[in-house]
Amino acid sequence: MNQNISFGATLNGKHTWKNYGLVVSNTDVVGMPKPKTLIVEIPGSSKHLDLTEALTGRCEYEGRTLSFTLGGIGKIESWAGRLRSFLNEIHGKHVKVILDSEPEYYFEGRAEVKNFERTRALGQIELEIECDPYKWDLAASDEDWLWDTFNFESGIIRDYRDVSVSSYIDLLVPGSHVPMVPTFHVRNYQETEGRKNYVYSIKLRKSWTLHAGTNRFADLVIPESGDTLRFFGTYTVTVSVRGGNL
Repeated sequence: MNQNISFGATLNGKHTWKNYGLVVSNTDVVGMPKPKTLIVEIPGSSKHLDLTEALTGRCEYEGRTLSFTLGGIGKIESWAGRLRSFLNEIHGKHVKVILDSEPEYYFEGRAEVKNFERTRALGQIELEIECDPYKWDLAASDEDWLWDTFNFESGIIRDYRDVSVSSYIDLLVPGSHVPMVPTFHVRNYQETEGRKNYVYSIKLRKSWTLHAGTNRFADLVIPESGDTLRFFGTYTVTVSVRGGNL
């Protein structure tokens, strides 16, 4: 069989071809997430009221389905063991999926083997994974970058580790289509009389007090247009965010 397989996927660290000997034979793998709309009809009027973005200020989405048709060839007597191994590792499990076509992102969801068919030496597995609507950046801002998978045309380098604050400092955080709520890991924390340690959002015009350890604020959301976070005080902070796309 051709060793230069053009398309596959990595499921929880194992590749469909390199580890399982299975080829992805379909091209329509990634399903589209359905928008969660709320349309209210106005009695006695031909108009309607669109409340889709009324609650969060943005359109939310239902989950999406990844559908794989996986085919392989092997000795007839080997298929029972191959299927058993695949089921034990994938069926019903929560999986992280990285497609060869977009190695800079990953999907997450629950996997289900829908069907298995075999015609002599040829076997075929139908796999579906119910995922979040978004595909997530492979690396968060507090993780090491993998340059081999970085997209130099559309990728954003986020490296917000060990930012040293001695008076104040600005950190530019580019936005993402996925709303991002940062987590702040604070160490080397020093309290100075009359001066607080805090972070201020230029876009939101609001501040939050930082404490030693892990800090997260539900109302501090980085908008799609991005934000500048201004840190005041004396400490070292690592900011963890993970972007994504539909």
